Amino acid sequence: MVYRLLAIFAATIVGAATAAPYPPADQKRPPLVLKAHGIFWAGGKVVKRTQAGAFDAGDLKGLKFTDQDIMVGQSYVEYFIPQKLRNGKNTIPIVLMPGGTLIGAHFHTTPDGREGWAPYFLRRGFPVYVIDPPGRGRAGFDVDAFNNVRAGAAAPDKQPRINVWDSSGWLEWNTGPLPAPSHGKRDPSCIGNDARDPNAAPVYCNGDLMPALDAEGYRHWLGANVPEVPVAGGLEAGIIGALEKIGPSIFIGHSAGGTLGGKLANERPELFKGMIGIEPAGACNLPPTAPLNGALKTPLYSIHGINQVGRPDTGPCLDTYAKINAGGGNASYLSLPKLPSTPLFDRIKQAGVWGNDHIMMWDTNSDEIAGILLEWIETQVEKKKRAKR
Repeated sequence: MVYRLLAIFAATIVGAATAAPYPPADQKRPPLVLKAHGIFWAGGKVVKRTQAGAFDAGDLKGLKFTDQDIMVGQSYVEYFIPQKLRNGKNTIPIVLMPGGTLIGAHFHTTPDGREGWAPYFLRRGFPVYVIDPPGRGRAGFDVDAFNNVRAGAAAPDKQPRINVWDSSGWLEWNTGPLPAPSHGKRDPSCIGNDARDPNAAPVYCNGDLMPALDAEGYRHWLGANVPEVPVAGGLEAGIIGALEKIGPSIFIGHSAGGTLGGKLANERPELFKGMIGIEPAGACNLPPTAPLNGALKTPLYSIHGINQVGRPDTGPCLDTYAKINAGGGNASYLSLPKLPSTPLFDRIKQAGVWGNDHIMMWDTNSDEIAGILLEWIETQVEKKKRAKR
């Protein structure tokens, strides 16, 4: 059956009474033809509620909350299976995992209405699985700790802290200076923290490839930053539960999702055919202190824009990747911008692409970045010969 992927967010013009047509970008692409599209929740566990009091609505009277079940720690997964698989039954699925306080919507549609990375890989014959991690988005979270504080049944300090990125992320992720939305002066010589002392003030490069410069695009950018509630025991069980249902996959994790993916690939390599970190938190897929286990069996790749290259962790990350390669593994680090010649930067492969901020799956060259990922998948995971460009 034929599905036309619709945009994740309905477009509204600030101050207007009616919605504008959506999507605003007509890329003149043929319909996406899918064999299947659906959702499931994975991982997590069923527990009794802890909220004080009773439920009293409609025909239900006096049902104690503590007698009722709830599921906690689960991930939400939306899947798209193309009608034509690129390698038939041997096609490897792709899993897309967002970073902290972000959700799977980041992989569907860009702020200016172009197709995101989920449809990009679908059009190339990959089954695609998009995750909302536990504690946010459609994965949900446990409300009892908050309701108990409101009811006076628990002290305020027992309430978990809710995290969310706001407009400050526009600056922190090198999208541009505040007030947003705006871009700074183009400066291709700026590449991030320039390997400065970790106590020094950060360097903001003001990338200029984020399209969310009109009111509607900026609303899209802000809307995808969602509240994130801590999950008891962490996110691992929810993500592992999803991977066990999907099977061995190519895992593409953004930011904290990249670091988590690297950790899980090191612990459960049988679930990974490849692991790609998009500006992983901590500057690489594995921290330098991690023992090398499954990382020696799983191809690892990380790509870095002006938001990250040159931070103090760059050197230790390169050392970690070198140890993986020396141990018979396959780990590589790619800088998108061209770097000046230094003993550190001369160790890094470079693409010569400047201007990408942290949310590069939304930037105007998002398809170009996805193409870099695809080339690595073809040559390092599928083992296909890449045609010369």
